Amino acid sequence: MQDDLVGELRCYIDYRCQILIDQHCADPEALFARRNGSPLTTACASDAIHRILRDLGSKSAQGRVGARPYEFLHASAVHRLTMRAQEGVDIHAKLPLLSAYLGHQNLLGTEVYLKATPQLLELASTRFEQHVRRAQQPQ
Repeated sequence: MQDDLVGELRCYIDYRCQILIDQHCADPEALFARRNGSPLTTACASDAIHRILRDLGSKSAQGRVGARPYEFLHASAVHRLTMRAQEGVDIHAKLPLLSAYLGHQNLLGTEVYLKATPQLLELASTRFEQHVRRAQQPQ
Protein backbone atom coordinates (compact mmCIF):
# COMPACT_ATOMS: atom_id res chain seq x y z
CA MET A 1 0.00 0.00 0.00
CA GLN A 2 1.12 3.51 -0.70
CA ASP A 3 1.66 5.97 2.16
CA ASP A 4 -1.38 8.06 1.20
CA LEU A 5 -3.67 5.02 1.52
CA VAL A 6 -2.11 4.11 4.86
CA GLY A 7 -2.82 7.66 6.04
CA GLU A 8 -6.43 7.46 4.88
CA LEU A 9 -6.92 4.11 6.63
CA ARG A 10 -5.46 5.50 9.86
CA CYS A 11 -7.89 8.44 9.69
CA TYR A 12 -10.76 6.03 9.06
CA ILE A 13 -9.74 3.79 11.98
CA ASP A 14 -9.65 6.83 14.30
CA TYR A 15 -13.12 7.82 13.02
CA ARG A 16 -14.37 4.22 13.47
CA CYS A 17 -13.10 4.14 17.06
CA GLN A 18 -14.89 7.41 17.81
CA ILE A 19 -18.16 6.03 16.38
CA LEU A 20 -17.90 2.96 18.62
CA ILE A 21 -17.29 5.19 21.66
CA ASP A 22 -20.14 7.56 20.77
CA GLN A 23 -22.55 4.68 20.12
CA HIS A 24 -21.41 2.79 23.25
CA CYS A 25 -20.81 -0.26 21.06
CA ALA A 26 -18.52 -3.19 21.53
CA ASP A 27 -16.00 -3.57 18.75
CA PRO A 28 -17.76 -5.54 15.97
CA GLU A 29 -14.35 -6.99 15.00
CA ALA A 30 -14.88 -5.87 11.42
CA LEU A 31 -12.75 -3.19 9.83
CA PHE A 32 -15.68 -1.42 8.25
CA ALA A 33 -18.51 -0.40 10.53
CA ARG A 34 -21.71 1.55 10.00
CA ARG A 35 -22.44 4.80 11.76
CA ASN A 36 -24.40 2.90 14.40
CA GLY A 37 -21.34 0.72 15.15
CA SER A 38 -22.61 -2.47 13.54
CA PRO A 39 -20.39 -4.24 11.02
CA LEU A 40 -20.77 -3.30 7.38
CA THR A 41 -22.06 -6.26 5.39
CA THR A 42 -20.44 -7.44 2.18
CA ALA A 43 -23.57 -6.49 0.24
CA CYS A 44 -23.54 -2.93 1.62
CA ALA A 45 -19.82 -2.55 0.91
CA SER A 46 -20.36 -3.81 -2.64
CA ASP A 47 -23.24 -1.36 -3.15
CA ALA A 48 -21.09 1.51 -1.87
CA ILE A 49 -18.25 0.60 -4.23
CA HIS A 50 -20.72 0.35 -7.13
CA ARG A 51 -21.98 3.87 -6.32
CA ILE A 52 -18.43 5.25 -6.17
CA LEU A 53 -17.53 3.59 -9.49
CA ARG A 54 -20.67 5.01 -11.10
CA ASP A 55 -20.00 8.48 -9.68
CA LEU A 56 -16.47 8.31 -11.12
CA GLY A 57 -17.82 7.27 -14.51
CA SER A 58 -16.08 3.88 -14.37
CA LYS A 59 -19.38 2.03 -14.41
CA SER A 60 -22.59 2.66 -16.30
CA ALA A 61 -25.70 3.74 -14.40
CA GLN A 62 -27.29 0.34 -14.91
CA GLY A 63 -26.28 -3.15 -15.86
CA ARG A 64 -23.20 -5.24 -15.33
CA VAL A 65 -20.94 -3.33 -17.72
CA GLY A 66 -17.80 -1.64 -16.40
CA ALA A 67 -15.64 -2.02 -13.32
CA ARG A 68 -16.82 -4.33 -10.53
CA PRO A 69 -15.79 -4.47 -6.86
CA TYR A 70 -14.11 -7.86 -7.11
CA GLU A 71 -11.71 -6.45 -9.70
CA PHE A 72 -9.84 -4.91 -6.77
CA LEU A 73 -9.09 -8.49 -5.74
CA HIS A 74 -7.94 -9.31 -9.28
CA ALA A 75 -5.60 -6.31 -9.30
CA SER A 76 -4.27 -7.18 -5.84
CA ALA A 77 -3.50 -10.77 -6.87
CA VAL A 78 -1.71 -9.75 -10.06
CA HIS A 79 0.21 -7.00 -8.23
CA ARG A 80 1.33 -9.40 -5.50
CA LEU A 81 2.37 -12.01 -8.07
CA THR A 82 4.34 -9.42 -10.06
CA MET A 83 6.03 -8.13 -6.91
CA ARG A 84 7.09 -11.66 -5.91
CA ALA A 85 8.38 -12.40 -9.42
CA GLN A 86 10.43 -9.17 -9.40
CA GLU A 87 11.95 -10.27 -6.10
CA GLY A 88 13.12 -13.44 -7.82
CA VAL A 89 10.80 -15.70 -5.87
CA ASP A 90 9.65 -18.96 -7.44
CA ILE A 91 6.06 -17.88 -8.05
CA HIS A 92 4.92 -21.41 -8.79
CA ALA A 93 5.93 -22.41 -5.28
CA LYS A 94 4.10 -19.40 -3.86
CA LEU A 95 0.79 -19.91 -5.70
CA PRO A 96 -0.72 -22.01 -2.88
CA LEU A 97 0.07 -19.18 -0.46
CA LEU A 98 -1.52 -16.65 -2.81
CA SER A 99 -4.60 -18.90 -3.02
CA ALA A 100 -4.86 -18.99 0.78
CA TYR A 101 -4.32 -15.21 0.94
CA LEU A 102 -7.23 -14.72 -1.45
CA GLY A 103 -9.41 -17.12 0.54
CA HIS A 104 -9.58 -19.80 -2.14
CA GLN A 105 -9.72 -23.51 -1.44
CA ASN A 106 -7.57 -24.48 -4.42
CA LEU A 107 -5.42 -23.06 -7.20
CA LEU A 108 -8.23 -23.26 -9.74
CA GLY A 109 -10.08 -20.56 -7.83
CA THR A 110 -7.01 -18.35 -7.97
CA GLU A 111 -6.27 -18.98 -11.63
CA VAL A 112 -9.22 -16.88 -12.81
CA TYR A 113 -7.79 -13.83 -11.01
CA LEU A 114 -4.37 -14.02 -12.59
CA LYS A 115 -3.86 -12.26 -15.89
CA ALA A 116 -0.76 -11.87 -18.00
CA THR A 117 0.27 -8.24 -17.67
CA PRO A 118 3.07 -6.62 -19.69
CA GLN A 119 5.22 -6.64 -16.54
CA LEU A 120 4.68 -10.36 -15.92
CA LEU A 121 5.30 -11.22 -19.56
CA GLU A 122 8.55 -9.22 -19.55
CA LEU A 123 9.70 -10.95 -16.36
CA ALA A 124 8.85 -14.37 -17.80
CA SER A 125 10.65 -13.54 -21.03
CA THR A 126 13.76 -12.36 -19.18
CA ARG A 127 13.84 -15.46 -16.99
CA PHE A 128 13.38 -17.74 -19.97
CA GLU A 129 16.17 -15.97 -21.84
CA GLN A 130 18.49 -16.37 -18.82
CA HIS A 131 17.57 -20.06 -18.58
CA VAL A 132 18.34 -20.64 -22.26
CA ARG A 133 21.69 -18.83 -22.02
CA ARG A 134 22.72 -20.89 -19.00
CA ALA A 135 21.73 -24.08 -20.83
CA GLN A 136 23.83 -23.09 -23.87
CA GLN A 137 26.98 -22.39 -21.88
CA PRO A 138 29.64 -25.11 -22.21
CA GLN A 139 29.85 -27.34 -19.18
